[in-house]
Amino acid sequence: MDHTKINLIVRLQHIDNQIESIMSLQKGLPEEIAALDEDLAFTARQIEARKKIAEEHLKLRERLNATINDCKEKIRSFKEKQTLARNNKEYDALSKQIEYEEKEIAQAEIKLQDISHAEHHAQELQKKGRDLISENRYDEISEEMMPDDVLHQQLEDLSSQLNMKKEELDSIVIETAEEVEQLRKTLHEQRTIVTREAKRLLDKYDHLKSGTMQNAVVKLDRHACSGCNTRVPTNRHTLIVQGGFYVCESCGRIVVHERLFDEAATGKS
Repeated sequence: MDHTKINLIVRLQHIDNQIESIMSLQKGLPEEIAALDEDLAFTARQIEARKKIAEEHLKLRERLNATINDCKEKIRSFKEKQTLARNNKEYDALSKQIEYEEKEIAQAEIKLQDISHAEHHAQELQKKGRDLISENRYDEISEEMMPDDVLHQQLEDLSSQLNMKKEELDSIVIETAEEVEQLRKTLHEQRTIVTREAKRLLDKYDHLKSGTMQNAVVKLDRHACSGCNTRVPTNRHTLIVQGGFYVCESCGRIVVHERLFDEAATGKS
């Protein structure tokens, strides 16, 4: 049997393993950074939403107070005119205007009370949240209960953690960039050779790796597939020892003798 083709695919897996080994130095940092980014954005949105509500309340309060002052000034003016009214018709007309302005004041004051009640309710919720935090009952805290200062502290902590993780990842990427680039170049060259010499094996290899499987080619370990620990039939051991391969009936991986990986590592064919 010509074992050249399987040697080529083992060499491809060996290069893939080397790249994966270097990438594993990142220790899940990309995923951690993505999670921190999401948490940071969520916390920032919470703070921004509260800031927007506070600004809206402030503007509305200023507008309502201005309305009240304007109405009071009008009432004062109308009352002065009433003292100069020449007849009951003029006096009654001014009275109606005064009544209208008083209703405007009353409506504005109700809206001011609504704002105060909403702010008081928010403060009460945050107080409850602070009590729950002191009792370590975090699972009972809703978004509205989280105190403002705790939110800002969370934002600061998350930002600090994110920067630290990014710096750590950048350092690893910089340190390994040259080696990874060279390995990717070697991988491309090896794929070109395998495409030419063992296209069917490469298709099988790519199919296996298209899912969550990292290793498409694995070693025979204690008479079993080292990918899923399923025993390899005894009658296939000799073929594997001689440099052939076996397709695991359980996981579909290509099982070879560990010697082939050793040869791939030393550059032997």
